[in-house]
Amino acid sequence: MTEISQTVGNYQFLGVIEKPKAGVTYKVRNLTTGEFEALRALSRASYNDPESRERFLREIKIHTRLAHPNILEFHDALELDGSLVMTSEFVEGTTLADLCRRGPLPSEQAIQITCDVLAGLEEAHALGIVHRGITAEHVMVTRSGGVKLGGFGLAKPAADVNLTMAGAVLGDARYISPEQVTGVGTLDGRADLYSVGVLLFYALTGRLPFDGANDFDVMVAQVSAQPPRPGSVNPGVAPEVERIVLTALAKRPEERFPSARDFRTTLAMCKVPVKASAPPPVLVEAKPDIPAPTLLMLPEGRAPLRATFVLGLLGFAIGLVVLFFIARH
Repeated sequence: MTEISQTVGNYQFLGVIEKPKAGVTYKVRNLTTGEFEALRALSRASYNDPESRERFLREIKIHTRLAHPNILEFHDALELDGSLVMTSEFVEGTTLADLCRRGPLPSEQAIQITCDVLAGLEEAHALGIVHRGITAEHVMVTRSGGVKLGGFGLAKPAADVNLTMAGAVLGDARYISPEQVTGVGTLDGRADLYSVGVLLFYALTGRLPFDGANDFDVMVAQVSAQPPRPGSVNPGVAPEVERIVLTALAKRPEERFPSARDFRTTLAMCKVPVKASAPPPVLVEAKPDIPAPTLLMLPEGRAPLRATFVLGLLGFAIGLVVLFFIARH
C-alpha cells in the first residue's frame, strides 16, 4: 500500500505487523492523537473480489458492535490511498501461538488465558456473532498478561446468510470444528467453543490435538479421530482440567459446553494442584544435663538402636566368654 516511514493522510507508517494473503497490517502512528494503532489494508486483489470485499466490510460492521476488554478495540474504517482500511488498538505483546511454540504453559496461565478468551466470546455470542476463525495467532497476550481476541475476518451474525461458497471450508483446519468441516447442521457458538478447546489443549501441552501433512488429513481427523488425552502428552495436566478439554473437543455440538459462560465458569473453578513444599523442621531444644542419645543405624527397613544398649550387650557377651574360660581351666 505504501512505504514504511511515509505519511499517508493522518497516519505515519512505522512497520509491518503481519502480511496475510488478504492484505497487510501495519503499525502506524495516528498523527491526531499521537497514539500507535494497527492499520489493516485490504489488498488490491481482495478489494476487486466481491466476496473478499463483502467479508471485510462485514468485519468492520461487526467490530463496531463489539466492545469488551478481551476483544481487540476497533477504532475507525476509511479509504486511504485508494485502499479500504480499518484501524484498531496496537497491542504490545505476543501471540498465544508464539508462547505455545516454546512449550507447554503453566496450567494456571493456560487456564487464565482461555478464560479471558471465553469472556470475550460471551460478548460476541450475546450479540449473535459467531467468530468461526479462532486460532492461537488471533489471541494476543499483552506484556502485562492481558488477553485480546482478534481475527474476526470470518465472523458472521448467526442469522446472516452464509457468504461461503458451496463446498468451501474456511478457517484454519487445525482449529475448526467438525461441523465446519462437514457443513452439516446449524453453525452456532458451540463451534467457537470447540476451537477454544483446541487453544486450551495447545496451551497445556505445547502441541495441537490434530495435525497432519496437509489440511485434508487434518480435517478428516477433526471429524473422525478422537483427540489424545492432554495428560498423555503432559503428565502435569490435572484430570479435572483434562475432562474439560475433552468436553470442549466433543465431536457433537450438543456434547460440548452449552455456552462460553458455562465453559469459562467450569474452567475457572478448577483446583490446579500445586506441589506442596516440605514443612519446616520442628526444632526441639535438648536438655543441657542429658546428652542426646547416639543412634546406630541398621540396614534399611530396620529400626535404629541406641549405641549404649548395643555396647552393653557386647560387654555382657564378653563376660560370659571369660567366665566360661576360667571354669574350664
